[in-house]
Amino acid sequence: MCLKKSLPSDLFAMLAYLIWHRRNKLRLGEVVVDLKLLNSMARDALHEFQHAYTPPLQPLPTKSNTKWLPPPKEWVKENFDGAVFQGRDEAGLGTIIRNDYGLIMAALTQIIPLPASVEIVEVLAARRALIFAKELGFDHVILEGDSEIAIRAMKFEDYSAATFGHIISYIKALSSHFRFYSIKTLGAFSIEAECPKIVAWSNRCRQKEIIAKTVLD
Repeated sequence: MCLKKSLPSDLFAMLAYLIWHRRNKLRLGEVVVDLKLLNSMARDALHEFQHAYTPPLQPLPTKSNTKWLPPPKEWVKENFDGAVFQGRDEAGLGTIIRNDYGLIMAALTQIIPLPASVEIVEVLAARRALIFAKELGFDHVILEGDSEIAIRAMKFEDYSAATFGHIISYIKALSSHFRFYSIKTLGAFSIEAECPKIVAWSNRCRQKEIIAKTVLD
């Protein structure tokens, strides 16, 4: 089956989402599809999504001095971001992992109940990003985000008594699983801007109990 106007990164993002969803079903002891069928499922789901999804009008882009730079050779750079949806009392966590060529290796988005503050959303996004990198077996990781509070809290001890101090402690313990690990700040990063299709797909799946179920049935 040939997909018209589809980019390899779109197909990879869809396949990564289906693998992640399959893994979660395994954890719950639910029936899952054979791994051999995931590639064709990803193509079918992407094809259906492209026909059903109408991208919203976007504001004119603004100039930014922030430029994403690739990591050193044999490293990966993982950008993370958190978003708050006040009207739904929910928050979104997102992360993208790229290699030293700037190619997307993996991407993930997750919807969670709205925490008590924006800062907690950001540190939860950082924690989810590190867990994701560990799950995929990356051991040379640069973690990069636009939240100065989250980055500073992970680097120093200033926020050990904060409401999210226990999350920071978990992140620091988790970082010991990596052979090489670094934290950096990047201004104006957005998971929705960097990987809009997987974000839109994730939101659509949340609302409709995932279209992959229909494909499986």
